Amino acid sequence: MAKVVLGKGLKALISEENMNFSHEQDGKTNYQYIDQQTGKAGIIGKIPVSKIEPNPFQPRQEFEPHALEELKQSIIENGIIQPITVRSHGTGYQLVSGERRLRATKLAGFEDIPAYILKIETDREMLELALIENIQRERLNPIEVARGYERLISECQLTQEEVSKRVGKDRTTISNFLRLLKLPTQIQESLKQGQLSMGHARALLALDSAEAQLDVWQQVIKNGLSVRKVEALVQSYGKAKNSPKPVEDVKDVNTGHVEGKLRERFATKVKVQHSKKGNGQIVIEYYSVDDLERIMELIGAEH
Repeated sequence: MAKVVLGKGLKALISEENMNFSHEQDGKTNYQYIDQQTGKAGIIGKIPVSKIEPNPFQPRQEFEPHALEELKQSIIENGIIQPITVRSHGTGYQLVSGERRLRATKLAGFEDIPAYILKIETDREMLELALIENIQRERLNPIEVARGYERLISECQLTQEEVSKRVGKDRTTISNFLRLLKLPTQIQESLKQGQLSMGHARALLALDSAEAQLDVWQQVIKNGLSVRKVEALVQSYGKAKNSPKPVEDVKDVNTGHVEGKLRERFATKVKVQHSKKGNGQIVIEYYSVDDLERIMELIGAEH
């Protein structure tokens, strides 16, 4: 495949009706155009990568080295098909979106990169556009997307309805992403790393405490449970939580210690119910047939 070169290959990047005129900048021919997503007038051209500052409002937190290497090889082979977006800043430019492409271009050893150059005057306008551009065009993990929506609401003073219109997503989708930020930090990290899907996360959100969410999350990670199994597990968890407690259940330091040891051993909730008479029972909870089989294997029982 031939490399995309601005000038001859420009029509492959933006439609002819969106180009108005060309002019010289940095010794290169650039073209004026209208950005269809923002309605802003700007120019498109090749600019030196050395003159581009990073985006101070970058929502992306994770840059996977292997993915960057793959993108670098693609750029070497095919060129840069989708320009980055920048704004004029001082004597150079400031990145709006496209940091993965910019990093991969630098790794490939290219000195110039195709860019949409927008006229953005205020930092608030920059923040809003940077978040929207990245959410729409970059492959962000669910937590990065959620934090992007949160910043649009808190720092740009947008409502969920306004965010919905800006990014072209249903308001329910915006709400679902924002709810992810209520999950414990460990679970958010699993989402960032791809260990959990959005389906897993939505199931965990049905639990009403961080303790319960972490309890089920540990079982998901340990046993590689599917979303359907997690949903069943969460439903069973709620039923078990609401079951009546024995009237004579007496807790002391020793029974608490035993419960902790057994929970660690079986990776599930364990209750030691000890009565004043000295007798009692041990209750080991399970949340699916697979979970029961796992516990029986740990006990050494045949099934």
